[in-house]
Amino acid sequence: MGTERVAVADLIFDRLDTNGDGVLAADDYQASAERLLQSYGMGPSSPKGRALIEANLALWQQQAELVDRDHDGRITREEYRDWVSSLPASDSGSPSGTPEVMAVLHAQFHVADRDGDGLMDCREFVVWRGLKGVPAKSAEASFKLIDSDADGAISWNDFTGAAHQHGLEALLYTPSH
Repeated sequence: MGTERVAVADLIFDRLDTNGDGVLAADDYQASAERLLQSYGMGPSSPKGRALIEANLALWQQQAELVDRDHDGRITREEYRDWVSSLPASDSGSPSGTPEVMAVLHAQFHVADRDGDGLMDCREFVVWRGLKGVPAKSAEASFKLIDSDADGAISWNDFTGAAHQHGLEALLYTPSH
């Protein structure tokens, strides 16, 4: 796996490892969702909260089946890195998301869309990515990749189209343009 892909895998792993014990488990995925909701002042029982937690737990189930090689209910950093390196590439050569990853991102997108209009402006996008440890300049560059018509707003369809064209890494962590 390339150095950049290892760095992205480690960044995601560290964000998911909410208790800092060096392994991922179901409670980390739930806690990660709850922390994001808390950042937006939403509770886990709100409609957006339930959707995000359900998506995160579905992602955990998928990853536990595919990534947890020794089936001990925990994913090590090495297992996670190996899984990230095995993800299929988009047309851009960057990894594309599994349906479960895309469901989590979709739920996060809706949480970050504060007014619920189905659109996210640059400020909302920068806040969302900032909560995931992405510097504002990188998030702004990513937003520009997604906002191909330069109207100042992106929809989920804009996001998925840009993910196909540029890859999720470019949109979420390391814009290359």
